[in-house]
Amino acid sequence: MVGRTRVLGLERTFAPGAVACLVLGVGSCIGHGVQSEATPETAGVGGAQGSSTPVGASLGGRGATGGAPQLSAAAGACSAPPLLRSAVFQPQMFDRSRLARRELFSWTTDEQAAELRRDQVLFTRSERPGLGPGYAFTVFEQLASEASDPEQAQLASVLGGELFSKARFAWSEPWATRMGWPGEDYGGNLLRIVLKPEAWVVLVKDGSLSIFDLQNQPISLADALANPTRLGAIFYEKDAALGGPVCNGSFISGGNGYREFIVGNLAMIDEWSLGTQTIRDRLSDNIQQLSTFFQRIRVCPTTKSAQQWNFSVVCDWDFPSTELTEINAYERSLAVPSENYLPVPERLVTLIETLQGDLFEPDPLVVKPGRP
Repeated sequence: MVGRTRVLGLERTFAPGAVACLVLGVGSCIGHGVQSEATPETAGVGGAQGSSTPVGASLGGRGATGGAPQLSAAAGACSAPPLLRSAVFQPQMFDRSRLARRELFSWTTDEQAAELRRDQVLFTRSERPGLGPGYAFTVFEQLASEASDPEQAQLASVLGGELFSKARFAWSEPWATRMGWPGEDYGGNLLRIVLKPEAWVVLVKDGSLSIFDLQNQPISLADALANPTRLGAIFYEKDAALGGPVCNGSFISGGNGYREFIVGNLAMIDEWSLGTQTIRDRLSDNIQQLSTFFQRIRVCPTTKSAQQWNFSVVCDWDFPSTELTEINAYERSLAVPSENYLPVPERLVTLIETLQGDLFEPDPLVVKPGRP
C-alpha cells in the first residue's frame, strides 16, 4: 500500500516497504517504484535469468536480532561481473572537460520551499543555519588576500563579495547530493535552476581560478573581471590544495573531499522551478538508475572504510579511468562521497527510499526572473 503525506500543499507519495523489499530482493519491489531488471549480470546471481538473490543471501542478511545487512567474510574476495553494457551512471560521469551545466538541482527545506512559493525570491540566505556560508567562501577570502596574481586576487574578491553573498549549493543530478554528510539534512524539496546561455562558470581547482562558458571554452580573467555579472555559477572542489585528500601514490592523507556548484547571481538565472512534472520525472529516473545499480553491484560492494573510500574517489576524479566499472562510473558521478553514499546495499537502500519519499504530486511553480 502506498503511503501519502502532504508537505507545503504538495502530495508526496512513497513506498514505506521499499527498504524491506530491496533487502528481500529487488525482484519483489515491482509495484513499489523500484523495478527488477533481468540482465546477464543478475542472471548468474540468482540462478535462473530474471531471478534475484536476496541481499541477505550474499551479504550475511538480517540476523535474528535484526539490523542492517552486514558484509560476509567472503564478500571481500568477490569478483565484480564484467561490464556487458554501459554502466548505469556513465552518462552522468563528471569531469573538468565537461564542466559547464545549464541545468542544476538544489535541495531545500520545507520552510524555505514555503518561502519560495510565497515570495518567489530564489536567493535569500547568506549561510546555512549552523553551517556558515560554506568552506568555499573561506577559500575565496584567502585567495583574495594571498594570491600572487592580481587578477586571481581580484576575481576571488568578486566571488566572496556581493555577487554571490546569497547563494544556493547545487549539482547536475538530484540523487548525488540528497544525503549529504552524516548529521546534515538539506531538505526534501527539489529546485531546478537553469542558467542563461550566456552565463560563465568559475572553476576553483588546485588553489586557482579559471573561467569557462557553457560550451566549455575558456574565458580570460580580464574578460571575467570586465563583465562580472556574467558569472552564473562557481564550481568548487575541495582537493589537496584546499584541504582535501593529498593524493601521493599509495599514501593518501588530508581531509575529506567533495565538489559542488554554487549559484547566486540572479542576473544569470534563466528560470527556476519547484513542484513541476519535469522535476518529478528526474527524481523517478534517479530512483530507477539507483535501483538498477543496486542490483548490479550488490554481490560485490566496496569493502573500504568511509574515509578510505572518500580519499580514493576524490583522488580518482581527475584521472582518466583505465577500466570502467559500475562502481567507478557511480563514483565519478558523485558530488559528496560521504559514508551515506558508500556503494553497499544498506546505504543504497536508504538513498532509494529517501528519494521515493521526496516524490510528490505536481504543483508547479516556474519563475523567470525579470519577466512577467
